Amino acid sequence: MTEIIKTTPNLGITYVLNYQRRNSLKITLDENGRVLAYVPRTASMEEINRFVEQHDAWIKKHRVKVLEQISIPYCDAAEQKRRTVILKTWASSFLEKYDGKKPTRISVKNMSGRWGSCGSNGVINLTVYLLDVEEPLREYVMYHELAHLYYMDHSQKFWNQVGLNCPDYQAKRKALQRYRLPKKPS
Repeated sequence: MTEIIKTTPNLGITYVLNYQRRNSLKITLDENGRVLAYVPRTASMEEINRFVEQHDAWIKKHRVKVLEQISIPYCDAAEQKRRTVILKTWASSFLEKYDGKKPTRISVKNMSGRWGSCGSNGVINLTVYLLDVEEPLREYVMYHELAHLYYMDHSQKFWNQVGLNCPDYQAKRKALQRYRLPKKPS
């Protein structure tokens, strides 16, 4: 499908126009900072341009964030196996020093939507891409998932638990948001 590229008349904002079966107008940014406008088929160009221009401040603010992100490259199956071994070894060493509830198992997966997860069965899953971030951020992810062994939510008690082991968790959480996990190739 050919992209429809438009530019607003007053502010000169270039955007990709996507007509859809929808009732409202929506704008987002792609990973390259391009503006994507999703609009109803019945919307006029005047209405679309006005909507995009009304969101100029939002576009500028979020484009900076998107362009500052660090993209992590996708790794193939062989590299994923190698990383799994390294991360399991790292996690075991980490847990030897950790003085709290221990997970029933650590699993390493090719997760492209999250850094880690913790199931109610006590299994902690980590993404293979944790090796792409600095050690302190990797430790934060572990403390975050280990706190779920106490609280299976993100309540204040949960964050207090994270803070016991990682007092600067807010800064590390923010730093981790600069990284963009890769999407699985289609």
